Amino acid sequence: MKKFRLPVFSLQPAAMLALLAAALPGKVMAQAAAYDRPTVNFMLLTHGDSYDVVTTRVFQKIPAEEKFYSNNLTTSELKLQQLPRNNASPTAWQTALTELTRQNVAKQEVAAWYLRKPDGSMSMDLIHRRGEFNATDEAFLMANATKRGVDELKDLGRKLISKTYVVALDYGSITYSANAETDIHSWKSTVRAMVFKLKFNSEVENRIYDAWPDEQDSPEALSQKSALFDQIPFEMEFVQQSSVNVSASALITGKRSDGQVGSFLAIALSVTSKDELLNEMIRKGYSSTINNLEKKVAAFKVLSGVWELAPIRAKIGKKEGLKTDQRYYVLEYEQNRKGQLKTVRKAVVRVADGVADNQTLSTGKSEASSFYQIAGRRVDKGMTLEQRNDAGIGVMLGYDAGLGGSEKWLLRGEILTNKLLNMGIWPGLYLYAEGEMELATYKLTDGFEANYAIYGTGEKSYVFTRAGAGIGKGFHFWRNFSLSPYVGLGFETVSVTSDISFESLCYKAGANFAINLYYPLQLVGGVSGLAYGTPTFKNKQENSDDAPSAPKKQGDIFSSRSSTNVSGFVGIRVNF
Repeated sequence: MKKFRLPVFSLQPAAMLALLAAALPGKVMAQAAAYDRPTVNFMLLTHGDSYDVVTTRVFQKIPAEEKFYSNNLTTSELKLQQLPRNNASPTAWQTALTELTRQNVAKQEVAAWYLRKPDGSMSMDLIHRRGEFNATDEAFLMANATKRGVDELKDLGRKLISKTYVVALDYGSITYSANAETDIHSWKSTVRAMVFKLKFNSEVENRIYDAWPDEQDSPEALSQKSALFDQIPFEMEFVQQSSVNVSASALITGKRSDGQVGSFLAIALSVTSKDELLNEMIRKGYSSTINNLEKKVAAFKVLSGVWELAPIRAKIGKKEGLKTDQRYYVLEYEQNRKGQLKTVRKAVVRVADGVADNQTLSTGKSEASSFYQIAGRRVDKGMTLEQRNDAGIGVMLGYDAGLGGSEKWLLRGEILTNKLLNMGIWPGLYLYAEGEMELATYKLTDGFEANYAIYGTGEKSYVFTRAGAGIGKGFHFWRNFSLSPYVGLGFETVSVTSDISFESLCYKAGANFAINLYYPLQLVGGVSGLAYGTPTFKNKQENSDDAPSAPKKQGDIFSSRSSTNVSGFVGIRVNF
């Protein structure tokens, strides 16, 4: 292999941006930073306690995240017996870094990149393959315009080495609880992620080429070059750490033949025992950590330019881990008065259905994924899309006034089904749960008073409480406006006296119209229709749910209260 040296200094992205800003003051709509697929290897911290066996067994079976490259290191466990599992020290990463150094993880990473074998031989094949796979359509077209052609793309793989990370996961504060009254069993843990990066620059790379073995080398020369490689100070550096709280719960009853507790939710949740519930928590800790790190580590965020409009499209897809309803910000780069570039959010979009399958080498004509806009101003070609994960949750508080005179305060929570279940279909589909409280004045019907011996006449105040849940679909038809029809089922209860109460099923359908005030804050208005089922009589004195002449509808209990109600809603919604 022909040796060559790389310059120690090169033009960095920040310098390129400065030149661009000088030439084009004001707004800059080119991509200020390119996305390169990082290599991320996840390792588990073990502490020499009773949880090591199960965490290691489950962790090793979790499939690698497709969004990242993985070097499949021989080391996948960091044994930190001197560090208790419940240690929450902010400097615990130093102990983990010491263990990474002791196990030569940085050297393992570099050796994996260069396909280094025990005899010291190395190859650029993996680097070239990843360079071609990482290349965008723009890079492919530019490379084809040069004399070297595709070989130009292969060399792009060299810059990916410096984007090599190790994430050490520590499942701390593992606790188990079982509620004897409700039969709800839970595992909880605080999962801490410590992120480290391979220190790799042109100086280190040149030393690798100095130690590169050639086919014509004598055994003595090969031995010398192998020694040179072993002398290179490969190192990892600490980037940051973060933590997430995770739990897994199930309603578990009874005993199985093997002595484990059994779950009647086994089919739905695949939870058949206390151990299975623990496994579920460990897997959830892994996925929640990735979602959290994608918010905090810049290299883990996908970046892409807006490729087409109407609909908004970008040339990213399954290769970048795109998922339906995933949130992205549309950014524009502007220059402030001091000549510095800053990013300004212009719009907010989510991934539409039909994520492009781009898990092949670029040909210059790769498929693009579509996005739908949920907030912001006009999007132009060349603006930058940046991954901004969210929970897909909306919380709404408002006032609901019925045409029949009922007035209610409503609290409602919504979550996108694709965020909850990762279904990958029907963008904008959501589940909701809500609670309402109505304070209204009614007169009991004469028949009701006679039948149930409730004395007293005139109007009185009654408190109606209702809980409900359902499903809806959001339609974002123009930037800052959306329409969300929904249907649901609820349950209402009202106490007539200290002993007597009534419960009713409620059937609800409606639609909400939302306007962005400033995302994530929205003003919401809506219309809904509510129909009550047959009331169920409750009498504590008789200790019976049955009544000899139970009312058939709401109007049989409360004078002027209809069994159906149409109401209008206005409120505020916040998205998380």
